[in-house]
Amino acid sequence: MRLWATGVAVVTTDGPDGPHGITVNSLLSVSLAPPTLLISLKRGSRTQRILVEHTDGFTVNVLAGEQRSLADRFTGCRAMGESQFAGLEHRMSAHGGGPELEDSLAALTCRTTERIDVADHTLIIASVTDVRLPAETRTHSPLIYTGRRYHTLPGSRSQPNDGRAPAPARP
Repeated sequence: MRLWATGVAVVTTDGPDGPHGITVNSLLSVSLAPPTLLISLKRGSRTQRILVEHTDGFTVNVLAGEQRSLADRFTGCRAMGESQFAGLEHRMSAHGGGPELEDSLAALTCRTTERIDVADHTLIIASVTDVRLPAETRTHSPLIYTGRRYHTLPGSRSQPNDGRAPAPARP
């Protein structure tokens, strides 16, 4: 599956110890009418336990190409509560989700409608109850993950952030 390209998002929620976030690339649109999405979380992970035992609300923050450090920050993060968000511009969702990261391409507030255990993961299906789209997202490319590395789309305003020059476009 490392050859499959996916977008990158930070899923946030408000748990018993305060706000919490995790980087995910297992996110997909299930339906447009009504807007429904799915995330897959490892069973027993902190985020999975919060979304199963404590709350139905969460926010999906879609990351821009230049936000690799933000994706890294929420990958395997050991910090809990407000300390995980220290120094980040964010606000709690007014619609019952988790923190909305100010510089994300989009913030989708979600309400869990179904949980399905499959192998060692829980699939969380949720309805999208609110969407925040900053005006400047039209000029940015999303952060992409494939081959165990982050990428951006060629020709976008977002630039590769792995320290290498972009590959030339092929005809």
